[in-house]
Amino acid sequence: MKRLYLSVLIPAVISASVVKEGGKEASLYADRFESKNNIVHAYGHIVLSYDGNLFIGKEAVYDRNKNIITILGDTEIIGAKGNKITADSIRFDVGKHKILFKNFYHIGSDDIWIASKDALKQDNQYKFKNSFLSSCAPKNPDWSMHFKHADYNATSRYIKLDDVKLYAKDTPILYFPYLSFSLNRERSSGFLMPKFGYSGDEGLIYSQPYYWAVSESMDLEFDPQIRTKRGAGLFATFRFADTAVSNGQIRVGYFKDKNSFTNEHNLKYSSHYGIEMLYRSEDFLKSYKPKGYTDTLYLNLDLFNDIDYLNLQYGKMFHFENTSRFKESRFNYALYNENNYFSIGAKYYIDTELTKNDSTLQELPSLKYHIFTKPIFNKYLNYSLDMNFHNYTREEGIDAYSADFQLPVEFHTSLFNGYTDLVIKEEFVGNAVNFSEDIENESRYYSLSAHHMIGVYSQLIKSYDLGLHTMILGATYTDSSNMAESELKYKDIEEALKTELSLNTLTERKVSLYMHHFWDSNGGNLHIDYLLRSDYYPGIDSRWSLLRQELHLNYKHFSWFSLYTYSFQKNETLEFTNRLSYDKENYSIYTNYTWKKDYYAVDLWQKELKFHARYKYSNQLSLYGGFSYDFDKHYDKDWEVGVMYDRGCWNMQLIFKQEITPVLRSNGAGSIHNNTFMFKFNLIPFGGSGLDKRLL
Repeated sequence: MKRLYLSVLIPAVISASVVKEGGKEASLYADRFESKNNIVHAYGHIVLSYDGNLFIGKEAVYDRNKNIITILGDTEIIGAKGNKITADSIRFDVGKHKILFKNFYHIGSDDIWIASKDALKQDNQYKFKNSFLSSCAPKNPDWSMHFKHADYNATSRYIKLDDVKLYAKDTPILYFPYLSFSLNRERSSGFLMPKFGYSGDEGLIYSQPYYWAVSESMDLEFDPQIRTKRGAGLFATFRFADTAVSNGQIRVGYFKDKNSFTNEHNLKYSSHYGIEMLYRSEDFLKSYKPKGYTDTLYLNLDLFNDIDYLNLQYGKMFHFENTSRFKESRFNYALYNENNYFSIGAKYYIDTELTKNDSTLQELPSLKYHIFTKPIFNKYLNYSLDMNFHNYTREEGIDAYSADFQLPVEFHTSLFNGYTDLVIKEEFVGNAVNFSEDIENESRYYSLSAHHMIGVYSQLIKSYDLGLHTMILGATYTDSSNMAESELKYKDIEEALKTELSLNTLTERKVSLYMHHFWDSNGGNLHIDYLLRSDYYPGIDSRWSLLRQELHLNYKHFSWFSLYTYSFQKNETLEFTNRLSYDKENYSIYTNYTWKKDYYAVDLWQKELKFHARYKYSNQLSLYGGFSYDFDKHYDKDWEVGVMYDRGCWNMQLIFKQEITPVLRSNGAGSIHNNTFMFKFNLIPFGGSGLDKRLL
């Protein structure tokens, strides 16, 4: 192969490093060269090397006067980063850094390809005419976007399209006068895929999110939405990472209902608004904290006027506590080292089933100090310390200041050559509470008590041909002594108030017995975890307390969990739960039955069956469904059936389900049963949209 050197002067406008070079050299390789006047022809195995790129073809023509190189015949460009472009011909205007392509084709690392009859590249900017793109197989693609004109920045990998038609095979289905998006996986500003829906009560539902990549460490998303029969609103989410070990997000939202909708459903509020915030930091005070200490900050803010503020959101934020009824805001700052732990925190609750939360008890603030376990004299004797302060407050009801401490002193040693462990513990507990209202003509309560405990434990391990068996046996004896108590006695405080304030109590004499077995087969096919425990009270009539039995069994693809709780005092079964699952690559089955009673009233609390199944018919088609049934109230709580069809470059879902949505009415909590039909489709890798139809 012969070689021809072409001296090419590069304009000094790209970077300082190019200016220093002054020029770059292009090397043209071919089997044969012919030169006539200022035209050089090259034939056979053409390779042009220039600026880290390789231009490959069957024939090349170099015009010395115009400084233009034309490469013909199944041409390719292989970039320095491995990207590849093919064309029928490439016309390279060296002096102007322009490349003209005929029948251009390019495929990226994300499997998106672009085809164009004519394409022009100048520096890092491409222009396309009468082109189309897709991520499906190039021959007869399932979907494609056809456009008349496009501008593409190869550096940012951002493309802007004009006069766009979305095709399913050969059929146009959507039209966009303008469309822009990024072809890389980095964040970039722009409109996200819209969301469509229809509800019998709310009408046509439309949401068009806009994403703003403010900087590498923050972004902002706007989510306006319209529900034609209900109203309109706007949600906005700000996400940020202020340091390498801290990040957060803030969301605000407002939705206004039409008067007709509010009156029809008897809603408490016609405007729904709120603010949410999540923030975590692993080094909040940085260099300002004491030497040798570590600190963390956690903030979870969840404030809104009613539950519909959350119901109207498409993608809900994750919070520390998120039950269907209570929503919790929490703040906690902790400062600690290997010896000491200090924290200050606060908790604020919203009961979504109440029209006002004046009677809901809040914890604003709380303080905690803890000394980690330390030895006394030797390794056998240890102590630790916990001190707590709580300010419990509310608009209606009894407030209180509460302080308590726990000081356990523990002796631990091994007996019988390590077969048995002996633990003796003496724990001193103190409580002091100042109530805002008198209880039995007293507003203060205090107590000082000591808990005495002695326990023995044994762990036995034996190996068999089939596996390893571990057995742990334990027994503890606990008693309490009342060392001091105020004129207001513990027994005179209302039970609900004791629970709300988490008052530590004296315990009856108690013997706790438990047995724990583990089995692990060789090869790991079978694992069994079995626990049995109960408490015995010698000083009361109904001496045995709860009997609790747990079983976890895993065998290959099969899993079983069983929980049984029995109350000797109530002579009642309090809980019986069985959960079975079988999970393989092509299908899975899950079922859970829960039967539970309230401990104090022994009233039926929950009697429910849940079932879910998934079947993968092929690599493209999957079916799934599930339901939960309340045997106590005799109705389906919720159910869902769906089908997923995945073609690799696109997928779609058809879902039909029933769900219960909580709402706040003028007379208190309520709910709506929604029968919903959903259709979702997703173009890979652009995202998707869908139709959500609620049949109320």
